[in-house]
Amino acid sequence: MLKDILEIQPERENTGQAAPAKRGGWPVLENSMLRRVIRVGGAVLPYMAWLIPLVDRVVPRRDGSAGLKNFGDDLRNDLRNDLMEHMAAIKAAQVDLTPAMEEQQGRLGKLEEHAAELNHSLTNLSEDQLDLADQVRAMAGWVRNASIAGLFLLALLFILKLVQTVHAWSH
Repeated sequence: MLKDILEIQPERENTGQAAPAKRGGWPVLENSMLRRVIRVGGAVLPYMAWLIPLVDRVVPRRDGSAGLKNFGDDLRNDLRNDLMEHMAAIKAAQVDLTPAMEEQQGRLGKLEEHAAELNHSLTNLSEDQLDLADQVRAMAGWVRNASIAGLFLLALLFILKLVQTVHAWSH
């Protein structure tokens, strides 16, 4: 009977009509407020059952030892043991990274050497490119001067041919 009182009833669908009053049984069940209190109390009972070990540690024992002091010591020891277990697990999971770091440092050293060689090669190429540009400018000057001289000689040849033609017509 007590089990039926404390058991939480499923929610009923709201049809807009009042539920018919139950007749018979205990008069406490007819009061809706008391029914709600009993339902809430029944819902809280499992959670309160979880507190029993804590209350057992806190409440003084019959032999006169203080329960709270024992609780603090037990809690401290439990935490210390858990911490030691976790630290041992962390130490076991650690891997020595020194060889991998040394290998990476060796690779970085080789990359630095290659970068220095590439930098030196680029410097040499840029110097060669500047030398080539100077030679092209000098050659362009020679070609320009030769073109001017060629045009001058062509104009002189044209003038001489014109004088020869005029001289041939006059005789």
